[in-house]
Amino acid sequence: MSIRKEITDVFTPRQSEVNTEMYVLRPLYEKSLGRSLKRNSHTLIFGDSGNGKSWLYKKVLKENSIPYVVANCANASRLKSITSEICSCLIEPGTVTKLGFNEEKAAEVSAYFAKGGIKHNGSYDITQEEPLLKAFKLFADTTPNKKIIVLDNLESIFGSKDLMDELADIVILLDDERYASCNINLLIVGIPNGVLQYFNETKNLESVANRIQEVEKVTGLGSGQVMEIIKKGFDQLSINITGQSLLDLSDHVWDVTLGIAQRVHEYCECLAYEIEDNDWKYDKSLLHKTDLSWLRQGLRQSYQVIENHLNSRETAVARRNQVIFCIAKIRRHQFDSNDIDNLIRKEFPSTIPVTNMGIGSILGELTKGEKPLLNKNEKSNSYSVRDPRYLMCIRVALYKDHISEKVMKKHFKI
Repeated sequence: MSIRKEITDVFTPRQSEVNTEMYVLRPLYEKSLGRSLKRNSHTLIFGDSGNGKSWLYKKVLKENSIPYVVANCANASRLKSITSEICSCLIEPGTVTKLGFNEEKAAEVSAYFAKGGIKHNGSYDITQEEPLLKAFKLFADTTPNKKIIVLDNLESIFGSKDLMDELADIVILLDDERYASCNINLLIVGIPNGVLQYFNETKNLESVANRIQEVEKVTGLGSGQVMEIIKKGFDQLSINITGQSLLDLSDHVWDVTLGIAQRVHEYCECLAYEIEDNDWKYDKSLLHKTDLSWLRQGLRQSYQVIENHLNSRETAVARRNQVIFCIAKIRRHQFDSNDIDNLIRKEFPSTIPVTNMGIGSILGELTKGEKPLLNKNEKSNSYSVRDPRYLMCIRVALYKDHISEKVMKKHFKI
């Protein structure tokens, strides 16, 4: 009989290192990123938070035996300097003194982590050497092969012109002969799209975008990949779910989490605890409890936003509630009033009036208030949900009563 693992060792939504036993292959992303990293250019990967960008690049870098260090743009924002953050990641604390030092490489360098060790003898003066170049040379001494500096959490500096200008300067510097000889490239990782467009539109920085290769946006997992995570995880927990039960469970998890890898792990962790309390036996009735515990765990504020946008009083049709319900049915990033109109006619046919339903006005109202539900693109007259967590809440909390054709809210006490 196999030993049942700890739930938190199986479903690891916030673990920074790759959980190899739970990693789901993403061949298109892995191939695209691997090829880009081999080029003599910098690479940009982006996608919504929680979609597995960190696991992806760490897996690809390890697979290709490329040494790397990770510099955090959030820390660069705090220090108000990308250079300082990179140097702190490449140089051991206390290495640099005013008098200088005698450097000696560490005995061992892993493919993951490439800091050079330093012995402090103060035997020669390096005070004239530019800090970033010195840090690069230390990194270069670990191996003559290609090396990567990962700049993670780009969104932390995307709103700072000074830091984005500094990033542009560093991108250009790596073509300088002194820096290029170190054989180091950047891998820029973050949420925001439009990064290349930003550089293209910035004065005197047109050449920056030409030095960066953007790989395809990292999106959510497919339904089959969600099923793979569920099956792998529950097998390790000795929980038997097969056949139609597995299909139904996978469909539900994929639907409410949008396939966002972190959220899939979170949901499965909550479900595993419910199964543990049920003597390690899965039953479909546990999903309602799991929905609630998952909602409480990470979506409490988003749920309150949704509640504030629902009809404040009982009405015969509650058209606004229908609109919000149908928004969560759309799989595209952007939609317009015609999309919602068509869905309402399909989902709630008995409530359709002869006159206009006023969908456009309702969508407009959902873009207003202290915490809007939607963003509006004025150029295309289309809408998008401001935060994917809002979609998750709608899918968990709202359902359609097939008899009355009314949108109902599950009774959660948040």
